[in-house]
Amino acid sequence: MLKLYIDYFKRKLKNLRKPKKEIPIDFEEIVEEQWQADFSRPETCRFTTETGDGYTAAFLPPKDGQKAGIKVEAQRKHLYAWTVNQVFRYKDVIIEADITLPNRGGLAADAAHQADKTHQSDAEQPEQQKAGSFAGGLLFRYISQSTFYALMVSDAGWVRLDAVVNSTPMPILGWVKIPELNTSETKPQDSCYSVKIIANNTTITIIINGHWIACCEDDTIQAAGKIAFAVQNWETYPQAAVLLSRFALDSFPMTVENTYTEANDFAAVPPEARISLAKTLYAMGRYVPALLQLRAAARLRDPEEADRILAGRIYFAQRLLTEAETEFQTVLAANPSNEEALTELGGIYYRDERYADLQQLLAKVPQSLMQRSAFLSNIEGHLFHALGKHSEAAQSYSRAFQLEPAQGLFSLHQANELYNCGNKPEAVEAYIQAARVFLQQEAYADLSEVITILERIAPDNLKTISLAGKYAYTRGDYDTALLKLKAVCKKGSEDSSDWYLYGLLLKTEQPKEAVKALKKACALEPEYGLYQFRLAEALYLTGGRYKPVLEKALAADPGNGWVHNLCALAALDEGDIPQAEAAMTEARRILPDEIALLVNYLEIQRQKGKLADCLPLFDIEGGTADLTVERNRAAAFHALANAFADDGAYEQAQPWYYKALKLDPKNPELLTDKAENDYALFLLNEADDGLVKALDIEPSARIYQLIAAIAVQKGDYARAEVTLRTGIESFADNADLRYDLVCLYRNTKRLEQARTQLTELQHYEDSERVEALTQALGAGMHTATTLADSPLDDSGKKAAVENPDAETPLETQPSKSGTADTKGAGTKTADSEEETQEAQKTQVSRESASRKKAAPRKKAPSDKK
Repeated sequence: MLKLYIDYFKRKLKNLRKPKKEIPIDFEEIVEEQWQADFSRPETCRFTTETGDGYTAAFLPPKDGQKAGIKVEAQRKHLYAWTVNQVFRYKDVIIEADITLPNRGGLAADAAHQADKTHQSDAEQPEQQKAGSFAGGLLFRYISQSTFYALMVSDAGWVRLDAVVNSTPMPILGWVKIPELNTSETKPQDSCYSVKIIANNTTITIIINGHWIACCEDDTIQAAGKIAFAVQNWETYPQAAVLLSRFALDSFPMTVENTYTEANDFAAVPPEARISLAKTLYAMGRYVPALLQLRAAARLRDPEEADRILAGRIYFAQRLLTEAETEFQTVLAANPSNEEALTELGGIYYRDERYADLQQLLAKVPQSLMQRSAFLSNIEGHLFHALGKHSEAAQSYSRAFQLEPAQGLFSLHQANELYNCGNKPEAVEAYIQAARVFLQQEAYADLSEVITILERIAPDNLKTISLAGKYAYTRGDYDTALLKLKAVCKKGSEDSSDWYLYGLLLKTEQPKEAVKALKKACALEPEYGLYQFRLAEALYLTGGRYKPVLEKALAADPGNGWVHNLCALAALDEGDIPQAEAAMTEARRILPDEIALLVNYLEIQRQKGKLADCLPLFDIEGGTADLTVERNRAAAFHALANAFADDGAYEQAQPWYYKALKLDPKNPELLTDKAENDYALFLLNEADDGLVKALDIEPSARIYQLIAAIAVQKGDYARAEVTLRTGIESFADNADLRYDLVCLYRNTKRLEQARTQLTELQHYEDSERVEALTQALGAGMHTATTLADSPLDDSGKKAAVENPDAETPLETQPSKSGTADTKGAGTKTADSEEETQEAQKTQVSRESASRKKAAPRKKAPSDKK
């Protein structure tokens, strides 16, 4: 027994001497803790330092008065990047952070050299003017790269909150203006924002610089997640960086609950903050939360006129007309001349068909206000229409249209009233006026309705036929458009846009007739630069005297980048490289994101022998990339690869083809170009694989030619024959495929079959190469000789290329010499200047004569008109 006791204590003592095993920390654990980042060392800040595609996250140590912290930099435009705090996950948590964004004035100096390259689309401009140029913020409940909440603060002083699910952002809170900073506490060169987020169950409270911004209710993401620090760069600057200089969190449930209650205490939130939030919620279409914020603000202060008008609009949006009327009546009781209240109340009465009340309301409106308010004039027209006073209604609608000419509905209402009172001639003119506005605004549903009316009441009116033709053109029904416009032009139309569009429609099939039509358009409106440009372009393509017309186009519209592009092509034809470069530089300055101009610029540099000097334009990570490259990365890499291939630098072209394919792996033209480059490098199997992929996506004659050429190189003449015959079945009018088949039969000594195919070829092409082949076969030559015009010769070079944009009937196919390709078509109506500016975006692309490879191109906006 004693021995057992002794053994027991020995084992105990032995276990005590053993080192204790460290329990590994589970960084995926959901913890309750209070923690503050220590930015004295990178090991104690928890955030990851990393370098990724176009961004870096770096630790900044404290030195020389510089703030320590984590700096995340976006190294190119249109980038959203972040670095994750990899330690632990949190659901209900209080996050506090100091985020520093560089002052916009300081960054503007860094971006000045790119100011002329900034080209902002209409769709982007309003948001960026409002939000700023870049933003920094925090991601929380971060589940993965595609699921998280994101709070972003912009350099312009706006904040927003989004829930991102499956990489799709869903706005919870739109952009809200942050109250002005206390400049005495902020360095002039910085904008430092103290951000506090209280995530408590399904509520998210946002406090910036001590100001309550919003308390949002959202249950999109209810799982715990990590926290990340993010940067988002938009259009203005090539790079943008934000700094996280303080970070703390508290995830104890009691603390979170108490802090949430304190922050959202009714008396603690100023009414101005609630009203600002209500405006944002109303703009987002979240009417009930907006109304609740207005009511809460009204408990703290008496509502102002603007508050009541906003409340009335919210009620009206919810079809609570009685409540909306009460709000507007209250405003008018204090200020009878409030135009907003009058117009809103008039809208309520009209919608509710309370014409007696509407008549009394309009009787109180000062005549001076009625004469300058389009909306009130429109309401008055509605009233007269309801009372059966068609003449008076037409006058009111006419006044409304004169005040707002962009509102085609006003003119449409006027036309309806004129027709109802028997004034058909004036009604027709009003309908035509409305149709022109709808055409300009691309309101095609309304335009179709008006044209249907006009074709019923005035079918023989030239303006009716003209509008019908233009409408058909916008829909892509070019046959109908040609028929209509031909009819009006034959009857001597004096509308220059009729002749202009007629010329564009004839440009491909009847280029000489197109020149005549464009000359007529220029004669009717000689000062209009677009017409002069299109005429110069048509003359250039048909070998006419284009220079005088091109000079007129340049003088009339020096801001048209496509005019400068045509000047560059003309100079290049004459061998004047410096002049071509100068014109192309100006074209690219005006149109900085057009891929076609980049293609032409690369061709000029190639002919100068300076193609390698263009590489910095494609260095996206280095921050020197051209705007065209940034916005069209795959197409730009494709264009550079083609340029190297045209220059015979097949090895240098190869990596750029790979980069382009990584971004756009299913582009048949890109796959075909890459395959041809592989063929030039004698990588036959790789070329074959690429062509098979391209053939599955979109067959073309060129693909069949290259597959046949590869088969010949491999000695598989049977496959080459089958490929060419299959191609001819799909592209019966393609002379190059037939020519290659004749060469194949001749070189394999099947002369009878060669002669049979030659007879077929002669129906499709009459050229020197066909004549040479005819003489060779007629002489009965029995030895295989190489033909430089066929891709089936020893060098394997191809002779033709399909135009990738051939579906647009207004585009000129590449000529045999491969000199130029023009595309794009604009429309213009007599009252549509904006439309004609859009129409100026035609494309003239330079291609190499030795390698007629179509570079990737975007559709010009004018092609969509």
